[in-house]
Amino acid sequence: KILNNNVFPGKYRIIRKDGEVRYFISLGKFITVHKNNKTYIGVIKDVTVYNLNNKALEEKNQELEIIIKELESFNHVASHDLQEPLRKIQTFISLISEKEAFSLSETGKEYFEKIIASAIRMRKLIDDLLLFSRTNKTDKVFVKTDCNLLLENVKQELAQTIEEKNAVIQSTQLPILEVIPFQIQQLFANLIGNALKYCKPNISPIINIGCIKITARDYPILKTDNDKMYFKITVTDNGLGFEQQYTEDIFVLFHQLPHKREYPGSGIGLSICKKIVENHNGFITANGKPGIGATFSVFLPA
Repeated sequence: KILNNNVFPGKYRIIRKDGEVRYFISLGKFITVHKNNKTYIGVIKDVTVYNLNNKALEEKNQELEIIIKELESFNHVASHDLQEPLRKIQTFISLISEKEAFSLSETGKEYFEKIIASAIRMRKLIDDLLLFSRTNKTDKVFVKTDCNLLLENVKQELAQTIEEKNAVIQSTQLPILEVIPFQIQQLFANLIGNALKYCKPNISPIINIGCIKITARDYPILKTDNDKMYFKITVTDNGLGFEQQYTEDIFVLFHQLPHKREYPGSGIGLSICKKIVENHNGFITANGKPGIGATFSVFLPA
């Protein structure tokens, strides 16, 4: 096709003698030379690699669509089909506790306690999976929010645990940001909850929450525009800590560090944190020292 002396791009497929298929694209235009004579000048480019990569990308996208549909089916099962039998199990557990527990032998009581613990863990796992799913699918409605208020909400939510463990939570002034409020509140809840859970025996947890404004160029780990500004929010504790080699692993879904498997949990909390931070176009990193504590750094666009 020719319009205003420009020739629209043409695509070609060529099969070589050895059977290999190559793809080309051509583009050109007519120019006027001496005495109104027109000459066509054009270029032909081999786009085989681009074409094959594009085809591979389309196939990957189709695979991802299938995976997403399977995950949606799983979420439906988790939110409906799994919850109903679990509710019945917990109902019968309550009935046995109220009316039959006294007749159980010591061994029977021990087994029954393990059933109760397993049911509670299953409930926690289902609830965390649903929360992770909602974090992925939620409408990203950003609202100008005072992060100090979100932090206070979390302190009230965890008040009983804070009191039981005699924990001290100290924080500097946090910024007012355009965020998805319930997600940032969940982020604080998970990070502080982790610090409370993985504290050292007989030592009061001390959790420090700090915030500074930084430039990306000072933190190569951010891998973004050097002039971009972020608020760096840190949550530091004096708990069990972890080996630095596990820095990336702790954000993987269902991953639990070897020495922390004895603690209750689903291994989903930090995966939710990572997803929330990504939803805000930010970054999250972790640093730990065994027996000394851990620091989680959240970078949110200023």
